[in-house]
Amino acid sequence: MDAEACSSWIQVDLSALEHNIKLIQLHSEVPLLPILKGDAYGHGAPIVAAFLRSRGFSLFGVSSLEEALDILQITPVSLLVLSPPLPAQLPLFLRHPLLPTITSPSLMTDLEQLAREKRQKITVHVKVDTGFGRLGMAPRELVPLVKQLKETPYVQLGGVFTHFSAAFKDTSFTKRQIRSFLKLKEEVRALGGYDHVLWHAANSAAFLTTPSSHLDLVRIGTLLYGQLPVPQNPPWDLAETWQFKTRIIHIRTLPKGHSVGYGRMYHTRKPTRIGVIPIGYSHGLELEPRTTPWRQIKHALGQGLKRQHFIHHPQGPLPILGRVGMGLTSVDLSQIPEAHVGDCVTVSMRRVTASAHVPRIYYLEGEMKCMFWNHTIFSQGGQKIGARGVF
Repeated sequence: MDAEACSSWIQVDLSALEHNIKLIQLHSEVPLLPILKGDAYGHGAPIVAAFLRSRGFSLFGVSSLEEALDILQITPVSLLVLSPPLPAQLPLFLRHPLLPTITSPSLMTDLEQLAREKRQKITVHVKVDTGFGRLGMAPRELVPLVKQLKETPYVQLGGVFTHFSAAFKDTSFTKRQIRSFLKLKEEVRALGGYDHVLWHAANSAAFLTTPSSHLDLVRIGTLLYGQLPVPQNPPWDLAETWQFKTRIIHIRTLPKGHSVGYGRMYHTRKPTRIGVIPIGYSHGLELEPRTTPWRQIKHALGQGLKRQHFIHHPQGPLPILGRVGMGLTSVDLSQIPEAHVGDCVTVSMRRVTASAHVPRIYYLEGEMKCMFWNHTIFSQGGQKIGARGVF
């Protein structure tokens, strides 16, 4: 597929990503674990992994086994899967370069039995719940589990981690979590033989607000991609890495009083020149149509503000007219008389909701490097290529 033929695409600036990484590294004395969950926050995890591997990174974090396998189809890297595996998934962790997260003694027992049967060693990270109330074993369970590991040659402890629930707003609770976590670290090291274990806790917010959380490793996600989870003073010079682009595919003029879109929720107040763009809630512009009365009320209250900020033509904003459809959206071209079919516009939306079916086009130092679509990498000319041939 040729990039010029795309009606919609996501433009990823790898130079901006590299800039952000270097900025983060200036503020950290410990290694960085890039987080690729949510398709690398909408950037296309397989290509981001390939690029970061070329920049010296060897271990990445993902949310699930499915995310990990999706990346491994394109890019052979080591992945820490941050959610615990189901029992039926354990064999896959022995077949691939994956580090499972252990969140209970029973899960550790299941994995140890399987590894023993296969006579295959595996390294794990253990997650401890220090206050989030979601995933992780209770702090009192960690030391007995580590003692259990001493009895088996097949499962090796590579790391212990926790997750902060309010690092973006409540540093006092975060520091309480850190104290609990560091107490466990002392208890484990007192057992002997575990000085090599990586202890990690900091996410992007904690990295910024609580330097004492950096420990042996920092898990950085949203900050990599140019977004500050908490304000900084002075502000960080993060670069924008992601833009959703689409083209106007149709233009027409509607008379005064004409309805636009499903439900006839908008009527033109004067003769109005409208454009149609080929994206909708299936692409992430809206998560779903507003079918309930409450959604319609929210839509009515917020429409005046929201319509002004979603779509941007080079000559100015394009208000959305009517409801966003599944794959088509109407915009007001009244203030942009020079707009034509084929014009490129930028769409503001949450990155993680952007559909994985939209092609990602990657640029480095202003030059297009490749396009990723349908689990395939294409060169600028549209030829299929491998990840190693890109970076």
